[in-house]
Amino acid sequence: MKVNGILGPEKCFIRKAEMKYHVDLHALVDSKITVKEGHDLAHQLKDTLWSEIMELSHVLIHIEPNE
Repeated sequence: MKVNGILGPEKCFIRKAEMKYHVDLHALVDSKITVKEGHDLAHQLKDTLWSEIMELSHVLIHIEPNE
């Protein structure tokens, strides 16, 4: 886990489009954080994935509360 505050994945869907990949990731976070904190974590996770996996074309992050 590279993004502090992301507890883990709930679901992850990956599709190939030509030579790149589209990722739809549901990430678990503490259910007590604010919407802004969840939004910021989603951006941090997206930026981390893009910086480490050059084959990604599109990344969509869904924030899910960890109950």
